[in-house]
Amino acid sequence: MAEKGTSHLPEGYCLWEMEETEFRLGLLGSGPGFLSILDIMSNPAIAEFLPPMTLVALAEPGSETAKLLDPRVRDIPVYATYEEMLARHPDINMLVELSGKRYRIKKIVAQLPDGVSFIDHTASFILCALNKFAAISATCRTNLDNQRALLEAVVNEVPEDIVVLDRQGHVADCNRNVMVRLGKTKEVLLGRPCWEVQAVRDDLPFCHPETKDCPFYTALRTGQKAEALETRVNKEGRLLYFRVYAYPVRDALGQIAHVLVMRRDITSRTEGEKRLQQSEKIGIVGRMSQYLAHEIRNPLFAIGGFTNSLLRSENLTPREREKVKIILEETARLDAILREILGFTKPGEGVVGEVDAVAVAREAVAALQGLYMPQDSSLTFEAEESLPWVRADADTLKRGIIHLIDNAYEAMGRPGAVIVRVFLNQGDVCVSVGDTGRGMPKDVLERVFSPFFSTKGGKGTGLGLAKLRKDMDDWGGSVEVASQEGKGTTVTLRLAAVLGVPATVIPGG
Repeated sequence: MAEKGTSHLPEGYCLWEMEETEFRLGLLGSGPGFLSILDIMSNPAIAEFLPPMTLVALAEPGSETAKLLDPRVRDIPVYATYEEMLARHPDINMLVELSGKRYRIKKIVAQLPDGVSFIDHTASFILCALNKFAAISATCRTNLDNQRALLEAVVNEVPEDIVVLDRQGHVADCNRNVMVRLGKTKEVLLGRPCWEVQAVRDDLPFCHPETKDCPFYTALRTGQKAEALETRVNKEGRLLYFRVYAYPVRDALGQIAHVLVMRRDITSRTEGEKRLQQSEKIGIVGRMSQYLAHEIRNPLFAIGGFTNSLLRSENLTPREREKVKIILEETARLDAILREILGFTKPGEGVVGEVDAVAVAREAVAALQGLYMPQDSSLTFEAEESLPWVRADADTLKRGIIHLIDNAYEAMGRPGAVIVRVFLNQGDVCVSVGDTGRGMPKDVLERVFSPFFSTKGGKGTGLGLAKLRKDMDDWGGSVEVASQEGKGTTVTLRLAAVLGVPATVIPGG
């Protein structure tokens, strides 16, 4: 490209790079490159690569008059010579020669006014190539947009939290699940630190900002996929389980530029696995109890019988009699533990039928209110009106509620309040026992239903909640535990409401 009067351009700059440059073209001839120039000027995709270009006039179109029928040049003036065209349109600042006559080029350049650039026909292949590049770029962009849309659709349909983090742990992108969970747009979340965006509740970030052993930092440090099982407590005090995966994302140079982190809520699956493990444990307890019944209970009867005989003897000294009493008491305690274990594995002996949960809970509360209550502590009862009856065994349900109230007072270890509520939730009749005690740490909350697990320092067998859950399962219900350290614990029994058709009483569950 030649140009007259361009000595004012800064060194290292090209005319295409000058700001506020607009090219007003005059075409000389209609040879090769003619249609490419029309395509370039009418293609919006090229506008981002070139300054604005406007076709002002044509000169010496030659024999290829069919090209002048193109709608893009139908209203463009045509002149017999380029001199006439330039004279009539002094605003033309670029002349493109497409006549194919090399011998005229020097003459044309010599006669061009100052400030008019010139491109001859030998450079027309550049225009054709630029037009092809634009077409290829448009096709690639369309394909890229389609792939991006497909990828976004797939990622947005994944019901897990997916965030793309930069090396500092700030959000570079996220899927729709994150936005819906937080109720915020992507624009608000971009640039936020991951520990805020991944928070399970407003006052509890998912991890501490200074934590360096999470999957994100592991993937960033090792360059390999990393994963971890995490547990958190939500604002209702319920234990949540998460599986967190981190995948390094490399740039064109092979360097880690981002880390993709996916967090999956596996609470339901984990609870199912724990229930299966508990069933297996119950099976082991059942087999063990049969062994205990055969190998231990009979000797216990013998020990108890002989001990009672010794107590009736008049030859014992007071010290000896005291020791024999201790033997008898410990034998009775072992027999009680054995009976509790046997009762845990045996099917319920009560009558399962239609039960008024409000009446049963009220009786349980009244039974304890009439007994000695811890000083400065309270036990209250609340119930919604017109609740449906439930499928359960009344005596077993009452014992279970009393057991929960006892547990609540023991767990508080200080003056506080215990409240028993009966209400309807999602079609189930719920009986909840809540306290204002110390609450449970996560490790205790995870094991609270495990057989033989107890926090009473050896005072119990650890079968109370496990037995209660087993009974609830037999009745088609469930048990939920919510606890926050320093705020207290609530155990909720969810009982299946009786439908309009009367239920059949089933002896023994």
